[in-house]
Amino acid sequence: MMLLRCWRREAVGKQPPVVDLLPRDAQSRFQMVFRRFLGVFARREHPLALFLDDLQWLDAATLDLVEHLLTHSEVGHLLLVGAYRNNEIGSTHPLLRPLDAIRDADVRVCEIVLAPLELEDVNRLVADAMRCDLERVGSLAQLVHAKTGGNPFFAIQFFSALAEEGLLAFGPVTRTWQWDIDRIRAKNYTDNVVDLMAGRLKRLSSATQEALKQLAGLGNVAEIATLSLVRGTTGEAMHATLREAVHAGLVVHQG
Repeated sequence: MMLLRCWRREAVGKQPPVVDLLPRDAQSRFQMVFRRFLGVFARREHPLALFLDDLQWLDAATLDLVEHLLTHSEVGHLLLVGAYRNNEIGSTHPLLRPLDAIRDADVRVCEIVLAPLELEDVNRLVADAMRCDLERVGSLAQLVHAKTGGNPFFAIQFFSALAEEGLLAFGPVTRTWQWDIDRIRAKNYTDNVVDLMAGRLKRLSSATQEALKQLAGLGNVAEIATLSLVRGTTGEAMHATLREAVHAGLVVHQG
């Protein structure tokens, strides 16, 4: 962003005010400008790839822009990768309209449905995490797959919980990971993924739990300044409060 601002200021100079238009005309103008902006980067010798996550949450104007970019004949050498949760898309969801329009247009579309990890996938995941052979972690991988349903996120959280409980530990002498499969099976919380996550949250301090509640109320992403304002504290104190959650892998600090 800083580079773009510098380029605009030095190479283009100060721009005149934009003429006010009717809402529909203003939208068409914005789409044209954005289309030409992408055309600067998306070229035959240098294709451009964009990734958009959580398409099911996009507003109507952004959906219109995506449809415009992918169905307009001037836009070329552009790969748009979009991800959405199909279990959150009903028959009347606004995302369906642009998806149908894109499929009907002369656009190459490839749809990939992500299924839960198979047992052999989990086996490779566990072996890679433990840095050992597939055969050695076979029984542990079966338990992870059964308890998490093959969900990658929950599988990682499962590992973290095992380490926190001392059921999975690294031996400094043997320099290998050690675990007791019977003790892990005996833990009641592993019978339910929700119980697993709830147990991890309950082990956090009360201040961190309260901060996570307020963060969830602001959405899946929030500025530290906004969260600090909500909690009535400083940014430094906010970082300190969330440090425990960041270390647990429940929150990601960007920037």
